Amino acid sequence: MALGWLGVVWSISPARTEAGALQATLVLPGALAFLAVMRGFPAGRAWVLAGVAAVACLVGAVMLVSDRVDHFVLLKALDGRGVWPTKYNRGIDYFSLILLPVLGFCVAERRWRLVGGLCLALVVTVAAGRNTTAQVALPVAILVGAVGAVAPRAVAVLLGVATAAEALGLPFAMRVVTHFRPLIAAHIKLSGVERLEIWDYLSAHVLQRPLFGWGLWSSRLLPATPEEMAHFVKAQGSGIYPHNQWLELWVETGLPGVLIGLGLVGLVLRRVLACDPALRPFGYATFVMAIAVASSGFEITTDSWWAALAASAGLFGVFGRGVVISGSRILGEASLRVPGALPGTIGLRGGAPEPRRNRQAWRTRVPGGR
Repeated sequence: MALGWLGVVWSISPARTEAGALQATLVLPGALAFLAVMRGFPAGRAWVLAGVAAVACLVGAVMLVSDRVDHFVLLKALDGRGVWPTKYNRGIDYFSLILLPVLGFCVAERRWRLVGGLCLALVVTVAAGRNTTAQVALPVAILVGAVGAVAPRAVAVLLGVATAAEALGLPFAMRVVTHFRPLIAAHIKLSGVERLEIWDYLSAHVLQRPLFGWGLWSSRLLPATPEEMAHFVKAQGSGIYPHNQWLELWVETGLPGVLIGLGLVGLVLRRVLACDPALRPFGYATFVMAIAVASSGFEITTDSWWAALAASAGLFGVFGRGVVISGSRILGEASLRVPGALPGTIGLRGGAPEPRRNRQAWRTRVPGGR
């Protein structure tokens, strides 16, 4: 936020940079305020929240599939200006970010029927939409989550390194890709061609102002000469947002903005690694989906994007506390962390494995304890 306001000084469009900084100043504190409220949500009612969220996800999946079968009658009624099925793409992205923590809690609680319904809803929704990002990222997210269940620290390091490589190397990589873009364009759809073209001239402008950028929210106004646009098929220069938040940070805020973004990535991965083992694989899967979405759409000031991230984080926080209270565990990582034995219970040292025969009795005698 501070970097955005400071960028007004050197921005190519001070008024637009000021508007972008104001939006960030309103959006990010709002998301943090939501997270602060969610921290006070009663952990004992986590299952109620999970049930409501699960029903909402199932209803949303049914609505999308039904509208697809009916040739987007609902979309026509809501939009009125024309039917663009890709308008569902943003909803599908947010759908995955919100469904995954709910799915993780249902798995931890062993509600297998609901797990099956949510898995079906996720797969069908991604398949029924025209969101290539979700269709490519979901299998990768599932694989990363599965590996993260057995090697959490290695996955955290791998995701951190891979994200840093993308963030720091993308502008330079795109300068190489531009020479092969005509060969790639023959094998991808027009929206992919458009993104390659956008990233082409964005990366060129990154190298012109790599330190502090052109000013927040200035990507749509970057100067593009007729010679630069002559070899583009889809993109028209101005008026198109970056479709990649790392490139946008480079172009609009320079290297400091990219480093701030990587700091957020490190914080998120650290929190995922520290979360309950039952939810950790789903945290990694959600991280992969979020990075995939950030790498192909939305601006860094998009309000609904930050709202979806806050909603996902808030759900993980509540469900993490709920799993601890219920005593659910997977992968044999159960342990007791209590100061000593209580009357009428089996004495166990703090951190000692909990005997299987005593699990239910322990939860009954010490509500809320591990």
